Amino acid sequence: MSEPLHTGYTLRCLLCGEENDEQKTTTYCTSCGGVLTVEYHASRKEIQRPLHIWRPDPLKHHPSALVRLDRLSERYGVDLWAKLEFEHPTGCFKDRGSAVEVQKAMEMGRDAICLASTGNMAASVAAYACYYKIPCYVFVPEKTSEAKLAQAIIYNANIVRIQGDFAKCEALCQEFAKSGNYYLAGDYVFREEGQKDFAYELFEQDKESFDAVFIPVGCGTNFGAIHKGYKELMDAGVVNHIPRLVAVQPEGSSPVVEGIFKREKIVKDMVSTMASSVAAANPIDFQKVLMGIDHTNGTAYTVTEDEILDSLREMAVEEGHFTEPACALPLASLKNHLDEWQGKRVLLVLTGSGLKDTAVVARHSLNPPAIEPSVEAVLDYVNSGFIDLQKRAWGTSRDQVMSEFVMTAEQDARYQEYLREIQKRGKKLKKNEIEALQSLAMQEKSGRVSSLAVVDYSVMMRKEGLVSATVKMELEGEEVESLGRGVGPIDALISAIRKETDKYCVVAVTDHQMEILSPDTESLVLVTLTLEHEGKQVRSRGVSSDLLEAAIHAYEKGYGLFSYSPVDVAYR
Repeated sequence: MSEPLHTGYTLRCLLCGEENDEQKTTTYCTSCGGVLTVEYHASRKEIQRPLHIWRPDPLKHHPSALVRLDRLSERYGVDLWAKLEFEHPTGCFKDRGSAVEVQKAMEMGRDAICLASTGNMAASVAAYACYYKIPCYVFVPEKTSEAKLAQAIIYNANIVRIQGDFAKCEALCQEFAKSGNYYLAGDYVFREEGQKDFAYELFEQDKESFDAVFIPVGCGTNFGAIHKGYKELMDAGVVNHIPRLVAVQPEGSSPVVEGIFKREKIVKDMVSTMASSVAAANPIDFQKVLMGIDHTNGTAYTVTEDEILDSLREMAVEEGHFTEPACALPLASLKNHLDEWQGKRVLLVLTGSGLKDTAVVARHSLNPPAIEPSVEAVLDYVNSGFIDLQKRAWGTSRDQVMSEFVMTAEQDARYQEYLREIQKRGKKLKKNEIEALQSLAMQEKSGRVSSLAVVDYSVMMRKEGLVSATVKMELEGEEVESLGRGVGPIDALISAIRKETDKYCVVAVTDHQMEILSPDTESLVLVTLTLEHEGKQVRSRGVSSDLLEAAIHAYEKGYGLFSYSPVDVAYR
């Protein structure tokens, strides 16, 4: 007869010590609202789980790798290692906890599982709920991007988009859980029981002890879980030493670090950091982090946004690991405190894949232009200095990088032309808008003047039906007027223009994108059109403080590329 999974356990509040009934709560203490922990009645060398039956993780097929960071070790004089938690099925450490939470929901006979999340947690819980065929409801704030929800959607989660911020979303999800026989998932007690196996797995991989483990911290659940795993191993006599546990947070989102030094839980009104997976204003498991630091003589650090960017790239370039921004926190903090860790054996916890948050890379780098398919154009681009500029731009303010770039007379003329057109509207440019104009001027290559110039236009939008647009333009040396209709203003304007231009050169719009360059109401708008003529495609850009004018400028320039032969396709 096989041994039971556990020696019996009590669900106990860390703050008031009260015993809780898991049939009544799996989140907070019913007496004082404090956080809960699972206390097993006896120690055991094997990992204990609060389940009657444990189904080995059906999605995970091997431990996350433990690797030595040879180049960074040599560079900083520290014996540096990394645990690649981004190797989990959904690309994040959260899978350790979800594997237990979803099984617990099933064991408790819940009809569905629900949670509030905008990223890693949503994807992870959705994946395991999908595998076990239990409905999953993911509550998200209204402004959550589709990219963030892609994994949860593909795992058949029911997405509930709520008006308002994450706090409202979370509160509503908790009410929803009480309205039916639903299990509320999140950074709660049974998730900790899954994520604690980090310590067990690490011990199996390498019996040699680490001097310290650096852990990115948001709510504090993962930190608390790793400490709990180590403590259970020590209580069972498996290990005689626990590494110093180091909590790391971004400066703009550091209630845990602040609380560690004040010896009390801090809740912020708002936090801000590019490391979105650790952006937590209310660190649910603060007490567990404090206990872990006290028990292991650990410490807590903060790092700046620039330090996050620098270490994010360094880990990728030097060791080949592309991670989410939160994973840069351990390396960044280590570099800031090298005197303390020189010669030590240190583990960095890399919690999630960089594919989770590619928008950070896009925001902090200069995007390469698309150039015409010719060796001459490639050589022009390689020799332009733009590639070196891209590399220097990472982690540096854009206005500083652009100021270092010396434009050619041709590029400067285009830039000045953009400025004149925009200043006619009385628009005062911000630094990032100036940068966008400089970048646009750099990426474009002069061709012949377009035979199309829009002189005036008007748009009429009706409550129902298509939008109408009237356009006056100079085309092939003549002034013409045209009327068009479309499903939106841009569609209607392009339709009106094409009624005349198609007589000379048929240029279709196959895609369009819009980027607002600042949060101001008079922000510059960059419109990118993908245009096609006789099977050839180019991308053309227009910029203005008016969306419609930006779209018109983009079409004018793109039409000019096709309306002459040979086609002078720009850096677009």
